[in-house]
Amino acid sequence: MATNGQGPDSSPPRLRSGWRIRVGIVALALFGILGFVVAALVGSGEDESERAVTAGPAVDRVIPNPGDEVLQQQRVGVVLDARYRLSSMVILPSDNATEGVDVTSEVEHMEGLNRFEFAPGEGRLIEALSPDTNCVIARFVLIARPDESDTVRWCFEVS
Repeated sequence: MATNGQGPDSSPPRLRSGWRIRVGIVALALFGILGFVVAALVGSGEDESERAVTAGPAVDRVIPNPGDEVLQQQRVGVVLDARYRLSSMVILPSDNATEGVDVTSEVEHMEGLNRFEFAPGEGRLIEALSPDTNCVIARFVLIARPDESDTVRWCFEVS
């Protein structure tokens, strides 16, 4: 009996080679798809520099975030570093408005968080935020030196 050098359990060299090629192609395709997914996730994120609000170390965050789309009853506020306190908060009905509503008298202060918020509602200075763009200007002072003040301004969309 003639043998071709292959045992009963081994496949012909051509089949083993074809199987390796197929596995290699599938692996490359999966890596390619994974690369597109990672690129899409990285590329689709908002540029935080566009959303950032800078007011030095005084402002921990603003509510809502700049550029967010919110409802007309959204609370509006600012969280300040413990060394600062809010002195005024004005809500403007558009990004190019020069005058707004000073809501300072109706701002709630959550001491432990040093969070200052205004909630629109019935019987309040503002019953509902204006549709489209709204902006807020918050003025705050350093508690140790109340003559030193600074402001933060941010805008968001209302649907």
